[in-house]
Amino acid sequence: MQAQQFDVEKKYSTFQEMLTNIPNADSMHYLVSTAAIGYIRQLNGKVPEVWNQAGKLCVPFKNFRFEILQSHILDKNKHRVAIFFYSEELIWIDSVDKHLIFAPADKFEMLSKGKDIDTETLILPPNLSICSFRRPSPINQMANEP
Repeated sequence: MQAQQFDVEKKYSTFQEMLTNIPNADSMHYLVSTAAIGYIRQLNGKVPEVWNQAGKLCVPFKNFRFEILQSHILDKNKHRVAIFFYSEELIWIDSVDKHLIFAPADKFEMLSKGKDIDTETLILPPNLSICSFRRPSPINQMANEP
């Protein structure tokens, strides 16, 4: 956990204690994240556990953030981490019940011109969050703009 670099005197046994008492202990998030790089590479740029209706991973990601949620020096069973994946910008086409219909942002111009585009449909899983949203002008209105 890299704890030995921060707690040389071995006073603290939990990550939370170190965060509270040791300056710069929050940099352990980054230092430990290097252990996840091999896992991240295996994902081939797709957010894990978010499948489309055909059962394929469908949400591309461009960045991630690793966070230690809790940890205990002497008890590996208490290690908890989170990895937050950030996708490229996507176009929200529509929502039908629990289904989200979307497309990559690079298809926006085609969509605004009324052309057909390929979309993805997924059921929103409980671990998926939309962290930012921008309401575009209506597509029909955009198609008529010069």
